Amino acid sequence: MKKALYLVLFAAFVMNANAQSLSVVEQDTVVEVNSTVVADYGFHIKVKNTSSEDLEVYVRRAYNSPTCAYDSAYFCWDYCYGSDVDNSIGYVSILAGDEKNDFSGHVYSPTTNSTCMDSTRYVFYNGKDPSDSLSVWVQISAGPTMGTVDVQITADKLYPNPARNYITVETSKSGQFVIYNALGALVKTKALNPGKNAISVAELSNGVYLYSVDGTSFKKLIIRH
Repeated sequence: MKKALYLVLFAAFVMNANAQSLSVVEQDTVVEVNSTVVADYGFHIKVKNTSSEDLEVYVRRAYNSPTCAYDSAYFCWDYCYGSDVDNSIGYVSILAGDEKNDFSGHVYSPTTNSTCMDSTRYVFYNGKDPSDSLSVWVQISAGPTMGTVDVQITADKLYPNPARNYITVETSKSGQFVIYNALGALVKTKALNPGKNAISVAELSNGVYLYSVDGTSFKKLIIRH
């Protein structure tokens, strides 16, 4: 039995009104890996200095409480730190208007047949003003699967995306459609039948969500009423 680990990054909105200097401009939105053994799975985040001043940017791991989707985690910024370190000791200099792709996060996948989700959060902040920060949530979904990742690719479709009040999901088989919010909470489920399925999302707030049609792979859904 092989294990699939899916990492989905959410560039969260700034933590407060003063957080205007940093933004995420590029990220690994969905990383799919498949392994029969414990392995190191990584993802990258490119950060931009949107201010008119050069910044010394630090990273803090603000939340890291794995339950089943991964065993431990570490990150690299100015240096690759151990799994027990939550704050970078050094900083990465980002010139005004420049971008840096120095950050990589890593998780160790346990060998388990469980299907579950965990989350972790990283905060990039201005060394001169820690309140000037950007928070990024990382969703980690783990589940067993047979075969390889290529076998999991289907013709499932979801549209429109961005969506307003309704979405249509086209699938070739029965299944369970799920939507998670940026904090990893399950906010909607719907049984799917082969063919076209109309699903209301009118009750969901504007924002970025994760959805899954097959229960293993996750993609981004944007709600704009």
